[in-house]
Amino acid sequence: MLWEIDPFHSLVEFSVQHLKVSTVKGRFTEVHGTTNLDTQHPEHSWVKVQIATNSIHTGASQRDAHLRSADFFEVVKYPSITYTSTQVKLIDQNRAYVNGDLTLHGVTRPVALQVMYTGNSQDLITEAWRVGLHGTTIIDRRDFGITFNKERAGTLLIGHEIRIYMTIEAILMQ
Repeated sequence: MLWEIDPFHSLVEFSVQHLKVSTVKGRFTEVHGTTNLDTQHPEHSWVKVQIATNSIHTGASQRDAHLRSADFFEVVKYPSITYTSTQVKLIDQNRAYVNGDLTLHGVTRPVALQVMYTGNSQDLITEAWRVGLHGTTIIDRRDFGITFNKERAGTLLIGHEIRIYMTIEAILMQ
């Protein structure tokens, strides 16, 4: 069954260590894509996601502007982040490893997601069927050419490890 990601009910968030003492969190507010969920043969399922890099939001406008610059996402040159699955490995009835290609900052690398199926339900207002998925992964931003940093006495301004959390709600396409 083919499902379209609902951008109003889906969220991609991230966190990164700041000065080795705290964590900065942010999100991308524009997420689009499709997924095909094959309940009979889950290994045949797939997902394609596109995230607008200029939709980054951390709650601090000056930091967001810096993240949009050439030091980080370089949003003019690289307007989107994409993820295209290449393999689904079922763990149990509601969990899977989804392997795929993540393209970020013009670099494509294989990335594995841990994904949990959170259920499906019929929308009480529109009567459309909806499905929920939650995914997590960790990447090293240097693998994607995002290397900006400052260091003093062995303390980095920004950690290299980025934790990514996705909550996806998708609508059954007719």
